[in-house]
Amino acid sequence: MRTKTLLLLFLNGFAIVAAFAATEESSGTDPEFERHKGLVYSGGPEELTLDLFLPHHAHPAQPVPCVIVIQGGGFRAQNGQRFRPHAENLAKNGFAAALVAYRGRPNHNYLDTISDIKTAVRFVRKISEEYGLSSDHIGAMGSSAGATLAALLAATGGVEELEGDGEHSEFSSRIQAAVGISGVYDFVARFTSEEQRSLQPNLIEKKKTNGEWIGAPFSPKSEHWLRASAINHIDSEDPPLLLLHSKNDQTVPWLQSLEMHESMTRYGIHSVLETSEQGGHAGPANAKERLVAFFEKTLK
Repeated sequence: MRTKTLLLLFLNGFAIVAAFAATEESSGTDPEFERHKGLVYSGGPEELTLDLFLPHHAHPAQPVPCVIVIQGGGFRAQNGQRFRPHAENLAKNGFAAALVAYRGRPNHNYLDTISDIKTAVRFVRKISEEYGLSSDHIGAMGSSAGATLAALLAATGGVEELEGDGEHSEFSSRIQAAVGISGVYDFVARFTSEEQRSLQPNLIEKKKTNGEWIGAPFSPKSEHWLRASAINHIDSEDPPLLLLHSKNDQTVPWLQSLEMHESMTRYGIHSVLETSEQGGHAGPANAKERLVAFFEKTLK
């Protein structure tokens, strides 16, 4: 009899836990943040969505900064879900985070991808009042290709030819801070600088995949290779930037971050470069902590 009673208690307890888990999944909530899944930020030609993560203390009377979270992946199309830990970490630290899907190679080029990311920023501003976001405090972070896109967002505010089809055009795509981890910021120097060439194997394959995304044969004078490079868009109006890179990164040479930092500094922009000896293409081990600390200073 005692065994039967214990079994019933166990089964009832399991059912309660399962029911709670199902409720949590359907509502998109967590003890430390809430998640609004699948918000459509672009209606066409391909429907694109983002997941919005909000800290539980967010309230319309106290709008919170929002960070656009951009997953990398060789400039291929992405759904963003591998970077969910970054979005959750930001929400747990008092920021909203918009985890975005975007178009990419092989079916779309850099103009489409940049247009998507800028459209996402404008959409976040559009919904800012509804979700308690501060429309004047929007940042972006990304790693690898995502870092390239975050830097392009930072450096191309107001560049008309990169705004795309203008969805939500009544709102600005400018951001107020950005973090890039192991990104490419100068596509031409990546393949022409002997020092950078010596730090990365498989150059032929990298030039091929980069070219597929840019959509033009490589040339140091190609308007497309130059336009896809954030370093060529820097001006004194750009927002603060944190660059994180490991010196043993064999996918993207760390000199990309060094040269971007030096160029921004020449324009008088607040730029921070932090490197590590180890970490590979994933970047320094403390990247999550560093980007939160940076956004605390620049967005809050």
